[in-house]
Amino acid sequence: RLATEENLHQKQARLDAAVGQQNQNPTPQIAPAPPTTSSPNYMVLAKPQPFNRTCGAGAETFVGQILLHTVTYPESFPTNSSKVAFAVSFMTDYATSWYQPYLMKVFNEEEVAFNKFLDNFNSIFFDQNHQHHVEFTLQFLRQTGTVFDFTQELNSHASTQHPVHLPPDYASDGPESSPEN
Repeated sequence: RLATEENLHQKQARLDAAVGQQNQNPTPQIAPAPPTTSSPNYMVLAKPQPFNRTCGAGAETFVGQILLHTVTYPESFPTNSSKVAFAVSFMTDYATSWYQPYLMKVFNEEEVAFNKFLDNFNSIFFDQNHQHHVEFTLQFLRQTGTVFDFTQELNSHASTQHPVHLPPDYASDGPESSPEN
C-alpha cells in the first residue's frame, strides 16, 4: 500500500510540475475570426416543384418558385446561365425538349439572357387567354356579399401580371380620372 501511495505522490508531483510549466509558457491565443460582412442567410426554401408542361397557373407558379430562389440565394446564382441551369433542372417531359437550345448554350459557356429565357417560357407555357378570362370575369362580377368580399374578389382578378382593361362601368369617377389631371 505504501508503494501505491508513493506512486500516486510522484504522479501528482509530475502533474503539478507540468501545470506549472504550462502556466509559465502559455500557449498563444488565436484571435477569433472577424465577423463576416454579410449576415448568413437563414431562410430555407423548398425546392421548386418539377415542371412538365402544365400551362397557365402551374407555369406561373413554377416561374415564381424559380425567381424566389434566385432572389433569396443570389450567391448561388451569380450569372444568368446559372439561373437558367437551375430552372431547367426542374423541367421534365415536353419542357425538356423546349429548353434544349438554352441548355446547349449553358454547356458551351455562351451567355444566356435569363430574361429572354423567361419571356420565351411565358409565351409558350403561360395562359395566353388569361386577359380575356379576367375581363370576362370582371364584366360579370357583382357584389353579393360585403364590400370587403367584393373588393377582395375584384382585386384578385385585377391584380395580375397582364394588363387588364376594366369595363367602363368599373371606371373611377374620382378626381384622378378627370382629363385635367
